[in-house]
Amino acid sequence: MGKQEWRLILVLTVICVLSGGVLGWVNALTAPVIEEQRELAKQRALQKALPAATTFVEEEALPKELESLGLEGIVEVHRAYHDGEEKGYVFIVDQRGYAGPIRMAVGVTPLGNLSALTVIDQSETPGLGAKIKNDKFLKQPAFQEAQVGAELAVKKDRGEVDAIASATISSRAVVRGVNTALSAAQSLLEVETTSGGEGVD
Repeated sequence: MGKQEWRLILVLTVICVLSGGVLGWVNALTAPVIEEQRELAKQRALQKALPAATTFVEEEALPKELESLGLEGIVEVHRAYHDGEEKGYVFIVDQRGYAGPIRMAVGVTPLGNLSALTVIDQSETPGLGAKIKNDKFLKQPAFQEAQVGAELAVKKDRGEVDAIASATISSRAVVRGVNTALSAAQSLLEVETTSGGEGVD
């Protein structure tokens, strides 16, 4: 191998090392900002899912306990309060959509009524499945009137939920997330009624 080849290898190596260093430096600068934005987005979603609450306390042990009951997809559980008074729960739930996971926040009141839901993150088809984040879909009567003990389904599956046209898979994913949150809320509320809210057995 001649001097020219060695010089080229050396130059390319230096470029790679410098590029890696710059990328690492940029990542170190932007990572905290990105994480902060994600946290802000989550807090907005919690507030939107249960507007009656102002404070949300994450119950870190509950997702695994609920999973042991067969409730899959619950990522986080937040107990909601306003001026020290408990206002219910907000569940962060992941469900598989058409193009990838759909993350949503589902609020449930102490009486077991669905307060509201919002989509935090999704990668569904623009103009089709991505419409799951629109209020027209999320605020339809079937969701607004839902409560624990209910099992929602899209109209194509003989249910009450109006699915988004040409995006049934995405719509079903949201419905599954709501059903999971309602079932989880039912379990937690039953435990609180019988044992004073000490947790899931």
